[in-house]
Amino acid sequence: MSDNWIRLVPDDPRVVPDSTRQAHAKARFVEIAPKADAVEVEVFDAIRLFDSGNNFERMSCPSCGEDVPIKWWQDRLEKDYSQGFRLAKYSLPCCRAMHSLNELDYEPPQAFGKFALMAMNPNIGELKSKHKEELERILGVKLQVVYQHL
Repeated sequence: MSDNWIRLVPDDPRVVPDSTRQAHAKARFVEIAPKADAVEVEVFDAIRLFDSGNNFERMSCPSCGEDVPIKWWQDRLEKDYSQGFRLAKYSLPCCRAMHSLNELDYEPPQAFGKFALMAMNPNIGELKSKHKEELERILGVKLQVVYQHL
């Protein structure tokens, strides 16, 4: 059996909303996805990758749009990780522009962060933009939506 997740991750990977905002956002997400297997707040001490799992298609350079080779990306993931991601800037192989792993364009979106609001098997399809905007207001941050399928 496969599972699906919707994770909402702050645009700024270092941001963790306060516990009051987290609780309010979780309660609202439960209302948005009442048939979800679980709705949880995830908070980590270090920055981690929230990937799209089997949904992953490609990543590209935000400067020139060229695809980023998987091997190059995997090598940088390993180099950048030390008890969490540092998100240093690296010279991309396509045009030598300097970008962090978080700044690459992922299809579908992936995100780095210390915080995520998560629904497992939410049974709502794609999150409506009005709900994303509402959760952004509650949490006080701009959010990226990551759809993960495993």
